[in-house]
Amino acid sequence: MYPAVFYVIIPSSKMDDSVEQLLKELDTAINRGEYKKTSSHLRAIASNNKGHSDILSEVTLLFGKIADSRSEYSRALDYYNQAMKEAKSYGYDNGQGKSLRRIGTVYSKKGKYSDALKCFDDALKIFKKVKNRTEEGCVYNNVGTIHAIQGNSANARDLYKKALGIHKGLGERLEVGHDYNGFGILYKFQGDYKNAMVFYNMALEIYREEQYFLGEGTIYANIGNVLSKKGDYSTALDFHKKALAIHKRLLNRIWEGNDYTNIGNIYNIQADHKNAIHYYEKALKIHASLGHKLGEGNDYANIGTIYAEIGRYDKALANYKKALQIHTLLKNRLGEGSDYSNIGNIYSHKGIYSRALEYHKKALDIYEELNNSIGIGSVYTNIGNTYCHQGDYNKALEYHQKARRLHQTAGNKLGEGNVYANIGNIYSSKGDYESALKYQELALDIFKGVGNRSGEQIALANIQASLGNIYNSQGEYKKAIEFLSKSLGIHKKMGNKLGIGNTFAQIGTVNSNQGNYKLALQYLNRALEIHIKLGNRIGVELDYLSIGNIYIKCGEYNKGLQYNKKALKLHNAGRPPVQNKRQSRQ
Repeated sequence: MYPAVFYVIIPSSKMDDSVEQLLKELDTAINRGEYKKTSSHLRAIASNNKGHSDILSEVTLLFGKIADSRSEYSRALDYYNQAMKEAKSYGYDNGQGKSLRRIGTVYSKKGKYSDALKCFDDALKIFKKVKNRTEEGCVYNNVGTIHAIQGNSANARDLYKKALGIHKGLGERLEVGHDYNGFGILYKFQGDYKNAMVFYNMALEIYREEQYFLGEGTIYANIGNVLSKKGDYSTALDFHKKALAIHKRLLNRIWEGNDYTNIGNIYNIQADHKNAIHYYEKALKIHASLGHKLGEGNDYANIGTIYAEIGRYDKALANYKKALQIHTLLKNRLGEGSDYSNIGNIYSHKGIYSRALEYHKKALDIYEELNNSIGIGSVYTNIGNTYCHQGDYNKALEYHQKARRLHQTAGNKLGEGNVYANIGNIYSSKGDYESALKYQELALDIFKGVGNRSGEQIALANIQASLGNIYNSQGEYKKAIEFLSKSLGIHKKMGNKLGIGNTFAQIGTVNSNQGNYKLALQYLNRALEIHIKLGNRIGVELDYLSIGNIYIKCGEYNKGLQYNKKALKLHNAGRPPVQNKRQSRQ
């Protein structure tokens, strides 16, 4: 139970300056994580100011901030609603506006963006009326973050600029830090990691100066996510561990769960699916125990993505549907759109293309409703991939080009780079390796430009693989092996186990083409070992098929038949029709 702060109420006069200063100091103490000590002081202030409704409202708001800082959102909402009721009864407009804004921030954290925006709009009207410029700027920041999350980059940027201009003008140092963090979030969503890091570090400097420990932990997590995107996984892991240590010390269980999710993401990028699921499940356990439904829904989606990547589509579908159920319950339209898109991808991989397109259309409707350009672009990409799976390369290219134009208009460089990479893969699947090379080079230029080290390295690996495939198709096997070995070196340096396995398989295929069957089997068996360890059923199926074909070429028909039967068994378990093209495995 939260401490009761209901008292006999007498109409208030202007808040005493000494009390106002003390409340500001206690607000700072909360930022330092001194929750127990602050609570004791707040109870004392409330006891000594029973007739002052403005003071009681401010005290209740600070109790709410303590709960909010520990991600105890239900308790925080109880406090904020209590503070608003108290302030409203006595015409304390400033307190009412603060309560509304803080209620909005809780809704935003829970993914209830429409409810949050309603609260922010009502709060803004009050702050303009009472001329509270600091809080007015905070509202712009809060609304800007929702727009950034929903992909409305231009609106988000305008709102962050308004917030920053106000807070700089007032000398509100901590709020300036929040605004810098907002810009970092915006640039991260746009894939502009260089600028994201600039603003995150500016925010971090202020949070350290102001001893705002929760903000410091949040920035460490944000920086870790950017470093992960750039391919610097070991440093990213260090930052996430720093964030985790702070959140554990502050007893912020939801953020602790988020840190486990971030660590899981790093292992996922590295194709270490076993560790990724381990950390996602730790996050899920925490979020479920706390009743944090948004976190729980996101955890199910993350687990679903792992199962999708290793080819266990039924498990992936089950987890995506759990995520969809939660996001629908929360009326989190952004989450729903992502879930529909993920489910569509599963049906595409299973070869049920009509269902895939049906779900992608549902996702597209939501993103268009939200005017989320990044989401719309991602759906176009998924639709393009669905047509690619069907072998309809012209239709696939049409949708990828639509995605490219949209990302260019929105200034989403990362999205544009990913589109070029996808187009390159389509041309590779068509056997047009020179065009594939051209688009992979375009992707590489963009990834270099935005500081996306991970995308840059993958593009480099794909370029080397494309060159290897070109030489393989021309019968220049020595040069093919040379470039595929360069691709292998990049994947090894990145620790990309899936890339290593796929490249082993490609080198095996080249050796098979030149009749070097013994060496081909060595590489294919190394690929098979990695794919089995990763649980990558798609890779395992292709390995079985390639090994079986080599045995048949060698006249060992029983062994060949044995491996082909293994491939067929996996194929019938839910894979789309197999195209035994090692060159397309990039």
